[in-house]
Amino acid sequence: MIPIIILLTDFGLKGQHYIAQMKGVILNINPDVKIIDLSHNITPYSIIEAAYVLKTTYKQFPENSIFVAVVDPGVGSSREILLLKSISNYFFIGPNNGLFSNILSEGVKEIIELKNEKFFNKPVSSTFHGRDIMAPIAAHLSKAIKIEEFGQKFNSKRCEKLDLTYKIDKINSKILATIQYIDSFGNLTTNIPVNTENQIAEIKSEIQGNRVLFNGPRLKENMPLTLEFEDRTHTGKFVSHFESVPLDSLLFLKGSSGFLEIPLNQGNASIRLGLNVGD
Repeated sequence: MIPIIILLTDFGLKGQHYIAQMKGVILNINPDVKIIDLSHNITPYSIIEAAYVLKTTYKQFPENSIFVAVVDPGVGSSREILLLKSISNYFFIGPNNGLFSNILSEGVKEIIELKNEKFFNKPVSSTFHGRDIMAPIAAHLSKAIKIEEFGQKFNSKRCEKLDLTYKIDKINSKILATIQYIDSFGNLTTNIPVNTENQIAEIKSEIQGNRVLFNGPRLKENMPLTLEFEDRTHTGKFVSHFESVPLDSLLFLKGSSGFLEIPLNQGNASIRLGLNVGD
């Protein structure tokens, strides 16, 4: 099978030449690899958004795919650059800044801190580790180099993790949540997972870093829900599709990624409600 390297960055349209440089480094090492652009439109410096995109995308690719995530506000600092192998046999390369929080929660087999300069692109720029460290390591990995050769083992307890937990307040019938992604339509994706039975998973405990989920409250069709943020409240219904509510109306639904979403029917919920990623 042709090896696959998938790139995720916050470089944007004006950073296309940076992306091209990374691809050039990869192809010089392994001209037979397939390179796929996952997204380069992550909001600049938004680690939460990048972590969400990784979580909801990587399992759509074949096992042994290699993900290179360059959302790296701390580039050039003392932060580590890591290579993770997940329990489901995917590889992730990127900075130790919380990007891989969701991957770590799902479980990893091995973590390597990238230290072996033999595999780096020289000279290494202090402002572009994506090109000079992450891209060449990904290329060499795609040629079946053993991950132990790239550096030294890294304890998962030292990995930076985002606080992506939500809390269920049963007494007041509230869920304390965070917006983790906003798409181009302005739809708000929360960090509240909803299963196939429209039940909200409830976090009971963590075992070896992995969250243990149990079925929580069930959301029913046309159930009224209220969004509270600061001193504002907005009410809508939980429905299965957009056309269940009038145009320009707020709604709650289970999104394609399995999380509770808050859209505005043919409108922009983010602008209307004044909410951003991290709120």
